[in-house]
Amino acid sequence: MVLQERTSLKSIIDKGNGFYQDRVKFCVDRNRKTVAVDSSFHIEMEYELMDDGSNPEDIFGGDIVIDDEKALKTHIVWEAHPNIEQNKRLGIGRGRPLTDQKTIDELKDILVKWIY
Repeated sequence: MVLQERTSLKSIIDKGNGFYQDRVKFCVDRNRKTVAVDSSFHIEMEYELMDDGSNPEDIFGGDIVIDDEKALKTHIVWEAHPNIEQNKRLGIGRGRPLTDQKTIDELKDILVKWIY
């Protein structure tokens, strides 16, 4: 689902997508500054963003890992299918983990504007 308004992580968790108990998967369009969440695979959100007008070269993905649901303690793992080609474009390999800190910081800023 491509987010249309700012939403809380708690509301996403409470909605209960049924895919994962310990994480919320997401994709971020770096250029359009939009976010898709709540699918079982990153590639599904990548396609949703593209259907919404995003270019594939602008999409990165990751997971918000829920360490403590009650306290809403989380951390972000920047590892996803879309990152394989993005890492190649950035000149840092072809792996799923995103390692370019400047890019991570930019994407995190976009993510927290949509999910609080």
